[in-house]
Amino acid sequence: MKKLLLNNLFVYMGILLIMVLVFIFGLKYQQYLQLEARMTYQLQASIVFSVLFPMFFGVLLGLLRLFDLLRKPGEWKINWIKLCIFGIPSLYVSLFQLLYWSGLPISYYDFPLGYLLITSGTTPHTISGLIFGFLLFYVIEKKIIER
Repeated sequence: MKKLLLNNLFVYMGILLIMVLVFIFGLKYQQYLQLEARMTYQLQASIVFSVLFPMFFGVLLGLLRLFDLLRKPGEWKINWIKLCIFGIPSLYVSLFQLLYWSGLPISYYDFPLGYLLITSGTTPHTISGLIFGFLLFYVIEKKIIER
């Protein structure tokens, strides 16, 4: 019992260390991209990274769930209701920033919550990116097959 507890402790501490390192290096790289964007007036790389990094970090947070599911027997299923109700809106909010900066000749007032998402800063995009990335592994389930 103590050996299993100690093994789990080391596994969780290792995963925490990886997440902290990814977070620190991701923030440093984002600062570098923002500085580069200020000097060259090329915002694309900075904006794409600021949209994709929270999604990637959310995926890292959801990896524990995937590892837990890999140990269980059963048939893989996707909870489509959860994915549609939570995934599509969070993906919309996080990708809206890319749509805004894409240069397409469209009015952003025509989109649902368009003006609010443009004027609210980066917080909604970051939170919804984390939610979407985390949700990618939490919509996957294993159903036990009874024979």
